[in-house]
Amino acid sequence: MGDEEQVRLLLDTLRVYSPTKKESRLSRLLQARMRDLGFKNVRTDGAGNAIGEAGTGKRHLLLCGHMDTVPGVIRVRREGDRIYGRGAADAKSPMCAMISAAAASVEGPLRLTVACVTREEGDSLGVNTLIDDGGDYEAAVFGEPGGAHRVALGYRGRMEGALTVRTQGGHASSSWAHASAVDEAMAVVARMREYERARAVGEDHYRSVSVSLTMIAGGSFSNVIPRECKVTLDIRVPPGVRSAAVESDLTRILGDYARTRPDVSFQLRFAEPTESYEAPKDSLVVRAFQRSIIMNLSTRPVLTHKTGTGDMNTLAQRMGIPCVTYGPGDSKLEHTEGEYVEVGDYLNSIKVLKGVIGQFGSLG
Repeated sequence: MGDEEQVRLLLDTLRVYSPTKKESRLSRLLQARMRDLGFKNVRTDGAGNAIGEAGTGKRHLLLCGHMDTVPGVIRVRREGDRIYGRGAADAKSPMCAMISAAAASVEGPLRLTVACVTREEGDSLGVNTLIDDGGDYEAAVFGEPGGAHRVALGYRGRMEGALTVRTQGGHASSSWAHASAVDEAMAVVARMREYERARAVGEDHYRSVSVSLTMIAGGSFSNVIPRECKVTLDIRVPPGVRSAAVESDLTRILGDYARTRPDVSFQLRFAEPTESYEAPKDSLVVRAFQRSIIMNLSTRPVLTHKTGTGDMNTLAQRMGIPCVTYGPGDSKLEHTEGEYVEVGDYLNSIKVLKGVIGQFGSLG
């Protein structure tokens, strides 16, 4: 694939609107493109993933990108060196870079599986189905924005908490006589934020616990003290800390406060957590990226960490293989209305990925 063909692949994928749970049209397009490029065993699965294979041999590398985006249409256009569109950064350009790089090795000595998965922005059905279907991968690369010279080795874990507070409520004209479920919920959240500050590691957000209130619902009428309040908490857990320990701490904080408010009902539940993950710096896939960046970009590779949580966490934990995240684009543009990727960064990332494919085989 030449540069223009690689750019055209990206533009074509951006023109297909594919928010979470609506990826089927894009899946069909990508399967057709992979067949045209000579990929073998091109297929879909129960989650709607688009999967193709390239190369031969015993060694096996997984390249995994995600087709879905957050909702919201951005007009697809090229302005100078920038390509705009929903998914331009997160994460259609990393996914297309993987397809383009693997297309150059369809007959190469390294087995490659390119998986374009669904619902990464939602419940991660795509990557979980990929894992359930099995695979003898030695390592995996996940497509997310960061820049052609940067490789992300780690992500924080994530927990979702649901806090429900109930009181008797009452008339708003006598607020001193009635407990407000909203006020009580905010008092609990304030104590959890104090815990967050106590667990902060300086300005290193990657190494710190974070507790964010992301949704709140309370109240039923303008002159009635709220009887019920429901709060959703997004909790991020750094490497070296287990989600169970944070869950225990937050449950204790709630229990301590609840004992001072015997007439108020509190309930705190947690969804299944995703644990943090950090790849070993001496793993083969990390070394392959370091060498490829130096050789292809003539610059020093930057090893980074991300404060978010991704499909990499899930696959690394469940399959027990080293994983990294890589791709063109600025992560600050994710989920924004001005999302774009620079063409030069996109094409450079393809060069790096081609080099990684070669280095992964030769280093082993």
